[in-house]
Amino acid sequence: MAGALTAVVLAAGAAERMGEPKLLLPFRGTTILNVTIAAVEASTVDRVAVVTGANAESVEGSIASGRAVTVRNPDYRRGNMSSFLAAVAADREAGAFILVPGDLPEIRTDVIDAMATLWRDREPWAAVTAYIDRMAHPFLVSIVAVAELGGTSGQKVLGRRLLERSNDRVVRVDVPYAAPRDVNTPEDYAGLTEA
Repeated sequence: MAGALTAVVLAAGAAERMGEPKLLLPFRGTTILNVTIAAVEASTVDRVAVVTGANAESVEGSIASGRAVTVRNPDYRRGNMSSFLAAVAADREAGAFILVPGDLPEIRTDVIDAMATLWRDREPWAAVTAYIDRMAHPFLVSIVAVAELGGTSGQKVLGRRLLERSNDRVVRVDVPYAAPRDVNTPEDYAGLTEA
């Protein structure tokens, strides 16, 4: 199978629970999205794609990236699977994708690299990260898995499919950290900035 490894930063959501574009909120001297992208870009993935949708022009204009390309998802209201598939359609050379939501500024580069190493060593169908407190992103999805999962739609459907305990094709990558917090509400953001 092989093929390039592309990281996909999901940045298309409307942030309805936040009430404003959460990816553009200030964090560590830049924005939540830029901190997330920087962690991904520091990893050993071959390429980085940022998928935009809601507030696309503002989000794309805010990106301070060294190597990421943007992919616009006109169907972002259909959920994160539609954003993922937009990235897949824009990158026909990838053998696998590592998915990272744009609102995970605490994502660790070494965790992304653990997924990248897994892909290069074993080429699994898919993988999820097993933190000390729960399963969470980043997810690794091979192009073979994309072909099987791509027909599903809805919010968070990809995560649900990958976290099904009955799917023995999904590798669990154990890491010695707590899962990074995502930022969905004003309370989440306040907790993040206070930390």
